[in-house]
Amino acid sequence: MQQEILSALLGLDIGRINTRASLFVISEGKYRLLDCGISPTSLGPELHLGTGVNAALQVLQQKSGHVIMKAEGGLVMPATAVGLGIDQVALTTSAGPRIRAVVLGLSEHGSLRAGYALAGSMMLALVGCFGLADLADGSSMVDALIRLRPDVVLLVGGEDAGAEAPVRRWIEVLRLAGALLPIQVKPTLIYAGNPSLENDIRRRLEPVLSLHIIPNIQPLIGEWDLVPAKNALEKEILRIWEDQVPGLVDLTNLTQNLTGSNGFMFNRSTRYLNRTFKGSQGELNGRGILAVDLGGGSTTISAGLDGQTGMVIEDACMDIASEQIDALCKTVQQWAVTPVTLQEVRQYVIEQALHPAVVPETIKALSLSQAAARYRLQHAAKQLSGNYPWFTLNDSPARAGHFEPVIASGAVLTQAPTPGQAMMILLDGLQPCGITTMVLDQNHLMPILGAAGEAQPVLPVHVLASDAFVNLGTVISPVSQASAGKDILTVQVAVDDGKTYSVDITQGTLRRLVIPPGVSAVLELKPSRQTDIGFNRMGVGGSLKVTGGLLGVVIDARGRPLRLPDADESRMEQLRRWLWALGG
Repeated sequence: MQQEILSALLGLDIGRINTRASLFVISEGKYRLLDCGISPTSLGPELHLGTGVNAALQVLQQKSGHVIMKAEGGLVMPATAVGLGIDQVALTTSAGPRIRAVVLGLSEHGSLRAGYALAGSMMLALVGCFGLADLADGSSMVDALIRLRPDVVLLVGGEDAGAEAPVRRWIEVLRLAGALLPIQVKPTLIYAGNPSLENDIRRRLEPVLSLHIIPNIQPLIGEWDLVPAKNALEKEILRIWEDQVPGLVDLTNLTQNLTGSNGFMFNRSTRYLNRTFKGSQGELNGRGILAVDLGGGSTTISAGLDGQTGMVIEDACMDIASEQIDALCKTVQQWAVTPVTLQEVRQYVIEQALHPAVVPETIKALSLSQAAARYRLQHAAKQLSGNYPWFTLNDSPARAGHFEPVIASGAVLTQAPTPGQAMMILLDGLQPCGITTMVLDQNHLMPILGAAGEAQPVLPVHVLASDAFVNLGTVISPVSQASAGKDILTVQVAVDDGKTYSVDITQGTLRRLVIPPGVSAVLELKPSRQTDIGFNRMGVGGSLKVTGGLLGVVIDARGRPLRLPDADESRMEQLRRWLWALGG
């Protein structure tokens, strides 16, 4: 059955700080972003989400000239003529609170690790993670579950036709806890373990808990299948949010099931684009896509590589109550390009946690904001690598995955004073190897593309290839065993206008090649024998066709991992030199 083509699709993205309305229309046979409207999210006591949505729609209607709303209120649906009405609404949101969750499993390096990775990829607050050792005292575990009062319990463990006895013990713990908890606070149980125990699970636990049984999260040792569990958790998160967030039900009723949490749809968009979008380096091994969002409420990083996907969602406040806050502040201090004390960093971190929407108004505040963004990216990438062993960025390109493109959003990037500052945050935070393209999602479209793609699968591909996304520049990051100051790479540049030139790259440097936006060029890359640029192994070069972005081509030969001078003045001077290399 041929899918109906929608002439106009409205995307609503409701964040904790801002609400965005985006209108996608058909033009010359392809979907494109017509315009966007933004308004503060109306989230809080005695507020209704619809207030912020209406304000964003008014802005969108005025900017685009496309009639979206009726004079008496409500949406004009379906579209009846060019510039009049819409056919479909897609909604994503991160306005709800994190849902309290507990993971119950068996081995630390098996089902528990899979459960921990799953919880880290959803809007969950993991309040407990318990394994075999915790089963030694069943009554204490019952007490713990009653005390923690999770909204969701994820029970995992036992491969297909694998261990049964310890899972049965968890069943009894849950049966007792479920019987003792008041009905108002009984958690939803999601079982994603050994399928041979499904009948026992139903018989013992359905009378005392709301139960969902899904395919095993770890059907074989070392083999994960997280998608069914993510789908089940997503439904539960939305159900709880609809009960807790005024106005969300009214909005979801407009969407015909094109509704999802921001993070879930962000990851879906990454998965979808990983299957359909071909990067410019098709000849390289390990082709994937990486997307990051430095939002006011959370840091999200999502990766897809060779059919595998993973994501991490972390609180943007960087956990000010953590015992690690001193180490956190020291790391932020190291990346600041202006002199700041640890006390000033601590004060900044606390103020950002309390007021995430505050925009930096001084040079020092901007420096702290960008330094904190580097920390957030580094921490999230490290967490993603820990949860998903296949993910690595700053290893040798021959061993690391090749992510092309890297799509980035968040005001600290999209509203940076210069493109060079946005690029430096991404390079210092992610420290990629090999060859990639940095792309800015200036309108925060990735989550809504994940939802809209369910109605129109070609829409995300069309929009990503349009000017709705900004090409920041191609990045070449060689990894070399050479000492600092040694030549490691020769780049011969042939621009479409006939201009040609050659550049020698030395170890430890950061260099920009000016290729105007939209202009094509061919680069001949000739690495030294001990340098890897991503063409399968050390010393192998090749030809690379690029299209100029805002910064042309950036060659980051500073080494991996990046090392900063210990002395404060030397460190800040080094950071400034790197920034100047990209235009300040």
